Amino acid sequence: MTNSLRVLVTALIFTASAANAESRWSVAGGVISVESPYADTDNKTLGLPMINYTGERLTLKGYMLDYKLLGDEGLNWSVILEPGQFFDSTDSDNVAIKALNERKMSLYAGTKVSYAASFGRVSASVSHDILGNGDGAKFKTDYSYPVKLTKELMLAPFVGVEINSSQLSNYYYGVAEGESSTFDAYELSSTVNYNIGLLATYKINKNLNVNALVKYHQLDADIEDSPIIDTDNLTTAMMSITYHF
Repeated sequence: MTNSLRVLVTALIFTASAANAESRWSVAGGVISVESPYADTDNKTLGLPMINYTGERLTLKGYMLDYKLLGDEGLNWSVILEPGQFFDSTDSDNVAIKALNERKMSLYAGTKVSYAASFGRVSASVSHDILGNGDGAKFKTDYSYPVKLTKELMLAPFVGVEINSSQLSNYYYGVAEGESSTFDAYELSSTVNYNIGLLATYKINKNLNVNALVKYHQLDADIEDSPIIDTDNLTTAMMSITYHF
C-alpha cells in the first residue's frame, strides 16, 4: 500500500478525541481518501474500523497506545506507541517504481507532553522506530483550538510540524546506491513537513457523533526533489461515525 498508516491513524485519532468524556469505550468506522506522494501511484480510498478506550492512565485510539505517567491541571506526560508509514512499490503503475525495494512499516515508541487550556491544546512528542525498518526518529508538535458553535456542532482547526531524521527520510523517500537501474542514488538530510486542517464533529445524540476531517500536508523540499516523488503536498479527507458505549 502506498498510503501512510500513520496518516490514517492520525485522522481517526482526531475524531476519537471528540468522544464523550463520560464514555471509556467507543467504536468508529471511517472512509478516508489519502493521496500518495510516490510517482505514478494512485490515491487510496479506504474504510477503516477502530476501537477506542480511555482510562485513567491508558488510552487506546485505534492503533495507538498512550500511557500517562504524570498529569496535573491540563498538563500530561506520557509514553506512546504508534505505527508509521509504509510503501508497497508494486502499487505503482511505473515500472521503475515497481522495481524499488519495499518500504516496510515502522513502529514508533517515545514520549509525549501535552497541555490543554482555554487557548487550545498543544502537544509535542519524540519517538524512534523500534522495528529497525526506517530506523530513525521523528519529532512532532501540533496545536488545535476547538470551537463549539452549537450544542451539537464543534469545529477544531489545527496546525502541526513534523521533523524526520535523515535515516527515516532516506528510508522512505531516498534511493539507495544500487537500488535502481533507472534512478540515480538520492540521499536526504533531516526533513521538515507541515500540516494544517480542520475537524468538524456533529453530535447526533449522547452515544453517536459524525466527524469530517480535511488535512493538508506540505512536504519538505528535499522530499519533493526525490526522483521517486512527484508532488510537494498531500491532502487527506475523511468521514467517520463514532458510537460511545
